[in-house]
Amino acid sequence: MQAILDGARARRSRRTTVNAAAGVLVAAVTAAVVLPLLSGPPQDAGPRPAASPPSESPVPDALEAGERSRVVRSGSIDGKEWSVTLTFYPDAPVGYPSADADTGDKADRDADGSSGFGGGSRPEGLSLLCQRVFIGGVQVDHQAGPWAGCAVVDGRDDFVEGAGLHGLSGKGTSGTRIFVGNPAPGTATARLTLDGGTVRTAEVVTLPGTSYRAFALPVADGETIASVDTFDGQGNRLTHETYWD
Repeated sequence: MQAILDGARARRSRRTTVNAAAGVLVAAVTAAVVLPLLSGPPQDAGPRPAASPPSESPVPDALEAGERSRVVRSGSIDGKEWSVTLTFYPDAPVGYPSADADTGDKADRDADGSSGFGGGSRPEGLSLLCQRVFIGGVQVDHQAGPWAGCAVVDGRDDFVEGAGLHGLSGKGTSGTRIFVGNPAPGTATARLTLDGGTVRTAEVVTLPGTSYRAFALPVADGETIASVDTFDGQGNRLTHETYWD
């Protein structure tokens, strides 16, 4: 009987030892699972897989592979749809006039206060920038031909600044007109104030892949401009013009 009791005590002792060892093993496994989650992967875990290269913006050469175009702004006034579009051609398009055939007269363009868009000789190794204004489905200055509103520029970042009133009659002095500005770098918005206090605002739009920018504001028949102001991104006024009446 004593031998039987001694054997039972030995078996209980072994079970206790096994259970304790199992508890230690579970704790070790738990620690092995939790610690990496808390502390992150080990620093010396061997070579890491190569990261995928970040996406890159197209290089200038790729951007110049073709023309690009963007609507500066569009809307409706006096019951007429209107729009202004900038289009850049990195090379003179097929059909653009040769050097002995101009599409407009520079003296007239300067006299009417336009931004300089309106014609020029076929460029040799240069580019073309077109600013086309439509009112009621008719292009302003369409009488000058398909390249009206176009000017020769030196690549994607030439100097083009100015402003003008564009209309289908009276060189933009009467009827429905669109005020288009090509402001200096850093200009974010424009504000047109009419006699009587009406205010219209527009954001400056940049043609992707170039430095050419513009804004457009409509002027209804019979309305008179009191002032045109431009502002930077912080709301600081950059220009103030009062001679567009």
